[in-house]
Amino acid sequence: MLFRREVREARFLSPLQGFSLAVQKVEFRRDPLTGRWSRINLERAKRVRQAVGGYPSELLRESERGCFFCPENLERSTPKLPPEFGEERMRRGEAVLFPNLFPFAEFHAVVVLSREHLLPLREFHAGRLRDAVGLSLEYFRRVRELEPSAGYAMLNWNHLPPAAASIVHPHFQLLVDRTPTFWLEETLRAGRNYRRRKGRSFWLDLLEEERGGERWVGEGEEVCWLTPFAPSGQNEVWAVFKEASCFGEVGERGLREFSEGLSRVLRGYEELGVETFNLTSFSGPEDGSSGEYHRLSLRLISRPPLRPLYTSDSGFMERFQYEPVVETVPEEVAARLRRFFGG
Repeated sequence: MLFRREVREARFLSPLQGFSLAVQKVEFRRDPLTGRWSRINLERAKRVRQAVGGYPSELLRESERGCFFCPENLERSTPKLPPEFGEERMRRGEAVLFPNLFPFAEFHAVVVLSREHLLPLREFHAGRLRDAVGLSLEYFRRVRELEPSAGYAMLNWNHLPPAAASIVHPHFQLLVDRTPTFWLEETLRAGRNYRRRKGRSFWLDLLEEERGGERWVGEGEEVCWLTPFAPSGQNEVWAVFKEASCFGEVGERGLREFSEGLSRVLRGYEELGVETFNLTSFSGPEDGSSGEYHRLSLRLISRPPLRPLYTSDSGFMERFQYEPVVETVPEEVAARLRRFFGG
C-alpha cells in the first residue's frame, strides 16, 4: 500500500525574524484509497487568531433556558414520528429519538443523548453512548423495513456551535437516503477499483498495514481505531469495523466495542484540549452488497475552541477545493490517544 508524501518548502522574509529568510515545510499527503491530498504545516498552529476572550460557561448555560431538548420541554417542543413507526418517539435509556424539525433527508431523525444539557467530554461514558448508538441502529432497521430502497444510513454528531450545532444539548443526527453522499460514493468506487486491481479489500489491507504502527490507536475483536495518513481535519480519528460493511451488520458486541472506544477517544480529546468536534460515518448499502470491498467506518475531527469570536478551520481550501489544510500530525495524535486504549 502506497503512503505517498512530499515535503515542499515555502520561503519568505519574515517580520517575526527581522525580515530574515524564513523557511517553512509543507507536507503534502495523498490518501491511499481516494487519492485526495491534504496539507500539513505545524507552523500554522502559531499564527495569530483574532479570537476574543474566553467562552464562559454561563453563556452555554444560558442556552439551557427554553432548550427544546431538555426533558421538561422535549415532549411539547419536538416532532413525533409518523404512525407507521408504531410509536411517537423512540427511547433507550436516556436517549430519545424523534424526527428533525427541519430535515434535509427523506428520513432525518435526531437522537438526544442525555437528560443533561451540558456534559464535559469525559462524561460521555460507554453506557450513555451505547444507548444512543443502539437507538440509532434500531431506527436504521425500522426505516429499512418501511422503505427498502432507502439503503444508505448515516450517523452524525456536531458537538457545540463551532462544530455547526444549532442546539447545544448533545444530540446525533441520523440520515437515511436512497443514494450515497458524494464522498461515500467516491469511497465505495475507490474500494471497488482496489478490489478489482488487487483482489483484496483495501480496508483489510489498511488495517494489516497500520496495525501496531505509529498511527495505530487500539483495537477490539470487531473495531479498530487509528489516525488516517492523510487527514481531513484536525486530530482526526477513525473507527473501522473488521467485518461489518454497513450499520445493519453491527451486532451487540460491535455496538459495545464502538461505544467503549468512542468514550475513550472523547476522554483523550478532552486531555488534548478539544472542546468541540464532528463525527460522521461511511456505511455501505444496507443490503450488504459492498462486503467484498468496503468496511463501515466512523470518523471524528476536532473543531475550533469555544470563543465568542473564533477562527474557523474551514476555509476556501476545505469548502471549495476539497483539500484540507491541517496543523496536527496524525502520528502524534495517535501517540497521545493510544494510552486511553491501554497502549
